[in-house]
Amino acid sequence: MHPDGTSGKTVEARPIEAAEFDAAMAPLLGAVDGCLTVACSGGPDSIALVVLAAEWAGRHGIPVQAVTVDHGLRPEAPAEAESVAESLNAQGIPAIALHHEGAIPKSDVQAAAREIRYRLLADWLSVRTGKAVLLAHHQDDQAETLLLRLGRGSGVDGLSAMAPVTHRDGLILLRPLLGFPKARLEATAVRSGLPIVRDPSNENGGFARVRVRRLREMLAAEGMTPARLAETASRMARARAALEAARDRFIETQAQSDPTGFLTFAPGPFADLPEEVALRVLSHSVRILGGRAHPPRERYLTALHEAIVSGQLGGGRTLAGTKVSVWRDGILVCREPAGVAAPILLRDGVTWDSRFVCRLAVDPAHEGGGLWEVGALGRQGVTEARKSGPEALNRLPGPVRAAIPAVRRNGRIVSVPHLDLYGDGPLPKGGIAFRAVSDAWGVGFQRVLPFSNPAARPM
Repeated sequence: MHPDGTSGKTVEARPIEAAEFDAAMAPLLGAVDGCLTVACSGGPDSIALVVLAAEWAGRHGIPVQAVTVDHGLRPEAPAEAESVAESLNAQGIPAIALHHEGAIPKSDVQAAAREIRYRLLADWLSVRTGKAVLLAHHQDDQAETLLLRLGRGSGVDGLSAMAPVTHRDGLILLRPLLGFPKARLEATAVRSGLPIVRDPSNENGGFARVRVRRLREMLAAEGMTPARLAETASRMARARAALEAARDRFIETQAQSDPTGFLTFAPGPFADLPEEVALRVLSHSVRILGGRAHPPRERYLTALHEAIVSGQLGGGRTLAGTKVSVWRDGILVCREPAGVAAPILLRDGVTWDSRFVCRLAVDPAHEGGGLWEVGALGRQGVTEARKSGPEALNRLPGPVRAAIPAVRRNGRIVSVPHLDLYGDGPLPKGGIAFRAVSDAWGVGFQRVLPFSNPAARPM
């Protein structure tokens, strides 16, 4: 049975009731961290969501706000976004319109619009409390996503379609309506009495999703209703969760992670893993340690897996910003030194190389002035560090050393926090610490390394 109380064959277009939305939000409540933001385009789906969410938030004493994004793709879009925000504010729902001011995408427009939307939301929420964002994806969207990914030859992950909770760009994305058909969202929006925006791009046959949508009746006649396709996605999501659990079990029990940003594991236990699990161990490790938002393509992972299990890794391979090689009879995965990011200005909370977040008690600009930067230790820095702390360097694999963060003032090293080494010049009060960036790692990489240590050695 589905939230609409039907078997999936016939969908009664009746509005979603408060009790149903409460049940849909119950598993997501733990992800709501303060103020709740609703992404609202003004279309029927998001209007239904913002009305339901506002009522739900009122019952739970949680602040709620709506954000409308103008992607700049249509001349009328800026005025539409402002109108949506005005109508919501008039209903007592705080709302704001965000406008894209950059170049207008000319190709892969829907994907580009999605990137713009998330970037604007992330930037706007970065200086506000609460990172949870409600999205209005529904059962029909889920079915379309599965079909599109099936056409691309996706595996288990792709066919699991959209998850109720995901993380992106520091946001917590929540989708409470995946179990409801679009017809019920439309009925909910109409009942609200709020004005509804109809985006003509939703009828543009130039987009693959629209073409798949037009096949709905034909597919349903063959038994492939949105409800059944969504059920398939749910089953694939369960399979994905089981595979990820096996992946995490291997990392937790068979791998050794280090806060400087590398991972090692014995090749024997790795070779004994089912290939699908082993590929996930590699994919996850490479993505996190390379500071990438997305995993590498499967054909590259498959080639790397074959090289490891056959003992043909040789001098090592590079993949998606990482170096994978043999070290001390084990397999080493670390950041590729040649690909690290350029130095950036040092300040509290800055992220360098998509891998490390810097934590400071005091702005270094107030500590003696000068130009403070964080960047890679580099080969020259390794040479300097070797003179004063060879034992600290020797515990690290060779490829790791040059890629760890170092703090420089006016071009001279003043701190290598991971090695407990410092150079000439004053340090910010309270010291400097780096935390490894990860939205999903949780195995050793969340440890904060304090720099303010009386045992620290001068360089």
